[in-house]
Amino acid sequence: MGSAVIASALVGAAIALPWLTLLPLHGVAAVLAHAITLVAALHGAGLVVARLSDQRTASPWLVCWWGAAAIIALSGVAIAAQVATLATHAVLVFGFAAVHTAMVGTSFAAYAARVDDGLAGPRSGWWPAAVLVALGAFTVLGAGGEPLARPFDDDGHLLAQLKRLLETGALGDPIGFPRRAQLGAQVALAAFASGAGDGFERIVEALAQILALALVLSRIRARDASAGLWGVVVIVAAFALALAPTDPLPCWTAVGLSVTLYAMLGDPDPAPALPLALTAGALIALRYELAPIAAVALGAAWWQRRTDHRRTAVLAGGAFATAFPFVLARVAAWRSVPALAHTALAAPPHAALILRLLLATAVAVPAGYILRLVVPDARGVRWAATATAVALGALVAQLTGAGAYSLRLAWPIAIAFALKLVIELARSRWAGPTTLVASLVLCVLVAEGREAPGRLRWSRRLASAATNLEALQRPPSSAGEPYGPVLAAVPAGANVAVWISEPERLDYLRHRIIDLRTPAVARLRSDPWHRGDDHLAALLAALGVRYLLVEGDDARVRRTQVEPLSRLVCVLWQAPCADALEALARDHHVIARRDNLQLVDLRP
Repeated sequence: MGSAVIASALVGAAIALPWLTLLPLHGVAAVLAHAITLVAALHGAGLVVARLSDQRTASPWLVCWWGAAAIIALSGVAIAAQVATLATHAVLVFGFAAVHTAMVGTSFAAYAARVDDGLAGPRSGWWPAAVLVALGAFTVLGAGGEPLARPFDDDGHLLAQLKRLLETGALGDPIGFPRRAQLGAQVALAAFASGAGDGFERIVEALAQILALALVLSRIRARDASAGLWGVVVIVAAFALALAPTDPLPCWTAVGLSVTLYAMLGDPDPAPALPLALTAGALIALRYELAPIAAVALGAAWWQRRTDHRRTAVLAGGAFATAFPFVLARVAAWRSVPALAHTALAAPPHAALILRLLLATAVAVPAGYILRLVVPDARGVRWAATATAVALGALVAQLTGAGAYSLRLAWPIAIAFALKLVIELARSRWAGPTTLVASLVLCVLVAEGREAPGRLRWSRRLASAATNLEALQRPPSSAGEPYGPVLAAVPAGANVAVWISEPERLDYLRHRIIDLRTPAVARLRSDPWHRGDDHLAALLAALGVRYLLVEGDDARVRRTQVEPLSRLVCVLWQAPCADALEALARDHHVIARRDNLQLVDLRP
């Protein structure tokens, strides 16, 4: 009787707590309330997908990831239609939170019975959940107060792209818009988080880590001490990982979506077509490096019922409908770039496609054979081993992604496979050598996180999170507008190229901002002996840019990066040793200056 009362109270809290965010909260209470609202909105979106696919008894944690995939799909449609503003994402957040409240409220007895069944289970299942709640809450709060989160995601500045999206409804920058490595799904998720409250885009990855590990625990189903110990160790190892930070860049989001595919394909029943298609499409839109995992999952789901043509159409159509709006948005931005800019921004030549295919095969086939040899004989983990091998092979051969930048995506790919393997080991109690190796690897990861140097050390990250937690309690203060006074001299609607440290603090409604601080343009910032200034000037002219905003401190740092031989020539000839951007600023009229900022008029 006591557990039934507790279960009813927990379900009632799940219904009411998402609406605390409407209160004038601040600090820790605000971050926790917004995190709960976001989880409720994801669950509400997932419940809609579950109803459409007749999966009413699916795990709530699996449903949350279905909701994340559905949110990515809906946000992609809004981005393609150029209406993905803050108001649109606020409607998505609170609309699906209302769906969560309504559906859980109308099925109150069923949810209370499920919670009561979980409370009546063995105590071994409580310890992993308690550790996850404690570490997860601390991580979310630390991420919410993190002022120095890494914002760059290979092709551009993610926080700047988010600010542009929330103000203009589109990702219209032909230069700063990610092109070579992603389609923008991570920006869409960050915009969705911002819909619950301004500034909460930084908690996306921390929240994704909690939801991914909660899904892992729900699959382990800790019914004895052995499975409970697996759950505790995998959670501690996940939070201790030195190379998997919770910066607002795709890592744990990719892990969660990948584990979701495994969870659906690992069940005895055929995987539900619509949720699997949406999840696979979300992976493709998140990063190109994850596309092989999505492709293998779609192929495995199709093979289960390859004669069911309706199911095949849902699999193909759902994945296409999720990723295609992002493709449309990218094509629209890229078509706005003149042909001259296409040539200037062309990527460095890769090896021939046939050579890269051969290299990918040479890596994927042995890796897949080794992984399938050592993993338990379970359908879900076998296809996961194949997908991991294919993804790593494509990554090494640079068939996907943006070259060297893509190598960090090997971590979420490997983490996702490790979590899938631990689930199988904990559930099957397989006592082979793989169990010993997996447990040793988890212990090594915990030790590595404890001993890692610098900011990667777990103790230092926990201390930093505690500092951020303290910062959350301080009253909000206006940081001032660093760029507005300088840009006041620029007419509204003018094209302004920028190379600044905080492009997320620009006004994207007043001017058309072109963010030059991307790898594609950085190649043009060569020294003048390579004529980089001519190429950069031609690019800006082709884009119709009239004004250039640069930070002087950045220019002085760049000055020290000129090649030694070119610097020697500059000294001997008594010429200014500047890179291409400095040369443009030097040769044109500076119409405004403030601190280390200068606004340059690029007219002849």
